Amino acid sequence: MSNSTTTHQVIIIGAGMSGLCMGVRLQHQGITDFVILEKSAGVGGTWYDNTYPGASCDVPSVLYSYSFEPNPDWSRKYSPQEEIRAYFEHCADQYGLRSRLRLSTAVRGAEFDEAAGEWVVTLESGESLRCKALVSGLGQLNIPRTPEFAGADTFSGEQFHSARWDHSLDLKGKRVAVIGNAASALQFIPQIAGEVAQLHVYQRSANYVVKREDRHYSEAEKRRFARWPWLQKLHRAAVYLRGEMLFYPVLRNSRLLRPLWEKWAREHLEEHIDDPALRRQLTPDYPVGCKRILVSDDYFQAFARDNVELVCSDITGIDESGVLSADGVDRPVDVIIYGTGFNTSAMLSGVNFVGSGGRSLAQAWELGAEAYHGVCVSGFPNLFMLYGPNTNLGSNSIIFMVERQVAYIAACIEKLLAHELCSMAVNAAVMRAYNDRMQGELARTVWVANCDSWYKNAAGKVVNNWPNSTLYYWWHMRAPDFADFDLR
Repeated sequence: MSNSTTTHQVIIIGAGMSGLCMGVRLQHQGITDFVILEKSAGVGGTWYDNTYPGASCDVPSVLYSYSFEPNPDWSRKYSPQEEIRAYFEHCADQYGLRSRLRLSTAVRGAEFDEAAGEWVVTLESGESLRCKALVSGLGQLNIPRTPEFAGADTFSGEQFHSARWDHSLDLKGKRVAVIGNAASALQFIPQIAGEVAQLHVYQRSANYVVKREDRHYSEAEKRRFARWPWLQKLHRAAVYLRGEMLFYPVLRNSRLLRPLWEKWAREHLEEHIDDPALRRQLTPDYPVGCKRILVSDDYFQAFARDNVELVCSDITGIDESGVLSADGVDRPVDVIIYGTGFNTSAMLSGVNFVGSGGRSLAQAWELGAEAYHGVCVSGFPNLFMLYGPNTNLGSNSIIFMVERQVAYIAACIEKLLAHELCSMAVNAAVMRAYNDRMQGELARTVWVANCDSWYKNAAGKVVNNWPNSTLYYWWHMRAPDFADFDLR
């Protein structure tokens, strides 16, 4: 393996929420020889890619932000995509990360050089870089999932995924089919329903939807947050505790709170939908929390419009004029929008990682993605990942989890560099025992119920979600135990 022209102590892949946080932490610990590689032309990750109408986070902005960089100027409780992206742009500037960014730089693959104890990272351009430690900030929501339907390539109109929204296309007066009705579709359907001539929404299963209760922050509130930061910290703490006390117990099958959440969702549906048949179609037939609980103030209202149809019949194919379904009704459309989420179970699939012995990460994860503490994988020395397997949440803010991971990884990298180690790899037996315990904990959650969700792979293994409270994650991520690693 030839030497690369450029070597860094650390390479971070991805300049989204996770990668930027990692960069800030490395600088804080005095590690400055690093580069952040980003395939897009700007920072923000999913908030750079997802620009569909109505895009916003379903976690309040006061909590979906770094603990070390509060923003007193959020315009709303749930701020829109462009504001969230601007926040991460601000963080890149505030913490001097611009000089360490390589934008529009896609990574093709990475291979561990065991003799040198370095990762060789190959870019799509053919250029190679080397590093002692490699950090993946690719996360779980970076590769759009577009189902394959027979005849889709014959469709004469326009079609695109919501994560790749075509802003050059004017939907006014068009007949539109939306395939999918989960988190992204729930946000853009109300935005386009008023301008299209006809909207057909193809639903595979109904969602539990509760009130978002969004609102603007007043100028007086923003001034108070800026003058007395502790007020915003209290506000953030209240939002955090609500997630821990109200959302999390539902996911652990709380007999007390599950009926309460089902009641709230039912009342929200009944408030806006009068038609009994439509209500039945929009009522889930699985336990609350088995799939992601969604929040919206305007989703159900869209289905009360005369030009919006909910289609619950299976899609059988697509022809040149529109979408075909099992009910025998052919619905001609001008545009097809896929609101079908992301390829989440095959994490990091955009980059080919090859570890010790020439084994790829795809091979290691053939039966389902798993890691130690969600950040390390046996057989892949000096590789660390952010927002990895079993670290996603059904409640609360993923930024809380990522900040814990960043601190843990930074401690590992500091050990690796300070002691001039060749490699640091989590012990295979330690990782196996950890994941056996993880699956045991997950068996007690609502996610193993009989419903399809992006939390599970095709075999039904929950590969995305963390089964305990975020406080528990904080506790067991407080410092690495290097006895769990094979060091050389």
